[in-house]
Formats: sequence, C-alpha cells, structure tokens
Amino acid sequence: MNDGAVDDGSKDGEVLNGFRALLGEDDLSCTVSDALGRGGALEAHVRPVWPGARLVGPAVTVRTFGTDLSAVFDGIAAAAAGSVLVIDSHGVSNSAFWGERTTRAALARGLAGAVIGGACRDVVALARLKFPVFSTGITPNAGLPGGRGEVNVPVALGGQPVSPGDLIVADENGVVVVPFARTAQTLIQVRALLQAERDLLARTTDPALLQPEGVS
Repeated sequence: MNDGAVDDGSKDGEVLNGFRALLGEDDLSCTVSDALGRGGALEAHVRPVWPGARLVGPAVTVRTFGTDLSAVFDGIAAAAAGSVLVIDSHGVSNSAFWGERTTRAALARGLAGAVIGGACRDVVALARLKFPVFSTGITPNAGLPGGRGEVNVPVALGGQPVSPGDLIVADENGVVVVPFARTAQTLIQVRALLQAERDLLARTTDPALLQPEGVS
C-alpha cells in the first residue's frame, strides 16, 4: 500500500505530476473513466459543492464514527501537500463532516481537495476560498468531536472502494478513483485517448464515426 502523499521525483511522483498537468483538460474525469474500462466513477450523487471545482491527488482516507468528525481533523494533520482527503461517513447525511474550519486547516496543509461520502456545510465560504469539495449533500448541522474514527484505512463511498494512495480525479462531471497499481498505465491510456478524441472531432461530425467503440 502506498500513502500517495510524497511527490519526490520518483516514478510515482512523475505519474502524479502527469495527471496534474492534465487537470485543465475539459471533462478529464470522463477520459479517466474511459481508460478504466468506463468505470471507476463514484455514484452520480457525489457532486462538486461549487461550480468549476476540480482536483487531482492521492487519497488520504478517513472513516468517521457516528457524527464524530475528529478523524477528519486527524486526516488533515496526517496528509501531505497535494493529497485529497476522502471521507467515508458510513451513510450519515444529517451532520456535516466538512466546512470552513476544515477547509482553512486543509489549505494551510496544502491539500488539493476533499471528497465526502456524506454532507458538508459553509458552502459560500468554500466557494469563496476556491477549495475543491465534492459531497453527497449539504446540511447546516455540524458534526461533533469525540476522538473516534480511523485514518488511512480502506474505505468505500459512492459505490467504490478507495485505499490510501489511490488517485482521485474529480471535476464538474464527478469523481473517479484510479487504483494505485493502475495509475501509470492509466496515465498512458488517458493521454492517448485525449489525442484520439482531438483527432476524431477535428475530422468528422459523422454520427456513425462518433459512436464509442463497441456500440453497434
């Protein structure tokens, strides 16, 4: 298992930087999903909190307990710059596990964003601070500290398993999880798919030719 948190010029760091360089591509998450065999995406109700939010980074995972958000702050403290906090709130939807205070703490650590299988709050502040957050809902209710929960353990949210170090790619279309072991090959495929898409759209508008492969 790789914690995905160190960008040190290693091969892993080169792959991560390669994905980061593509973040400006329109609809990058769609291409990444295509490279994963049209899979890897969290369920459709995991949405950006503010329009235009985008992120790429290795996952630091958090599993909360009840409405306790202590582990969220523990995860922020444990995360290296460029990481994405991925929070599994085990179905709790009436308490927020993210807000302005967590955002400011995450910004101070240099985190790339947060993905929450649960709710957040303070959405006006999040938009103003331009911190990318994706969640399944919004509620004014705040979670409470209690000292429970876990950090950097396997979690599941939005119908997808996420392990520490897996690559998270998210934009206006949603969130995609790239298993750590597949990141290098996926980057190669994504680059090839992006170029093929450019070439195809530049030469034709024929609906027969624009169908995805495998469609008849």
